[in-house]
Amino acid sequence: MKKTVTINLFICLFFVLMAPLKTFAGFPIGKYRNVVVPTFSYYHQKDRFDDKDHIIKGAPGTGFTSYSSNLYIGYGISRRLDFIATIPYLYQQNVVVPGNTLIDAGLGDMTIGLSYNLANFNYVRFLSIGVSGIVPLYKSNNGISPLGLGSYGTEIKLMYCGNLPKEVSSKGYFNAEFGYRKYYNTQGPDQISFTGTVGYPITKHNQLSLDILLFRSFSSNKAFNNNIFAARDYSFFKPQLNFGHTFTRRFSMFVGGFYVPFGVNTGVGYGGSVLAVIKL
Repeated sequence: MKKTVTINLFICLFFVLMAPLKTFAGFPIGKYRNVVVPTFSYYHQKDRFDDKDHIIKGAPGTGFTSYSSNLYIGYGISRRLDFIATIPYLYQQNVVVPGNTLIDAGLGDMTIGLSYNLANFNYVRFLSIGVSGIVPLYKSNNGISPLGLGSYGTEIKLMYCGNLPKEVSSKGYFNAEFGYRKYYNTQGPDQISFTGTVGYPITKHNQLSLDILLFRSFSSNKAFNNNIFAARDYSFFKPQLNFGHTFTRRFSMFVGGFYVPFGVNTGVGYGGSVLAVIKL
């Protein structure tokens, strides 16, 4: 039973990491233990949603594409307190008009902070809170950069993760997470998000999951920006389907794909991720 719970919790970690914010799930890593999660992600958008959720077709031959890698590191300081950090690297292609492509590459916004387990329920479900700082690892011109918002910020997350209730299913897991981000700039933004995940093991080493992300970013700057990393005022709903395989107790790999069917002032995006979960 304990082994099953542990596997499910690391699966929860994976599916939350696949969200654009590349965050962490709500279970404790364990005293003096380490988790390393390298991720590669792909995102593309050509069309966009206007401020009334109507799709506006992009000009032929234009579009925005991002290839990003992300390194998540988690270390268990105690049985309840964990140190966490994420470091992203971005490579972006923005075709503004046919034949004119802007290419940008470099480190993005690093997050670094602590996660504390508030309570556990028979070591089957966990309630945690995380607090992190956001640090831009690139140069910006008056807060403008294609690699991010160019501002320092803070993030607070409340996370609830674990096995599904037996009344629902004898197997499976869930994760629910509410987050708030604030960037210290005159234009903000302030961002809120909700991530919900439900997964089910289909064999001893394989699992499927469906997760949803609801995201809202508030800013006085209402201008559309097809670069999702530098946009300020927008919202979207994103479902994602995932598949994972556990090779050993210490090494797993996962793939997932997503599409954005609804949004406001943002791109009609799609893409996917490949990542590994390594327990040290």
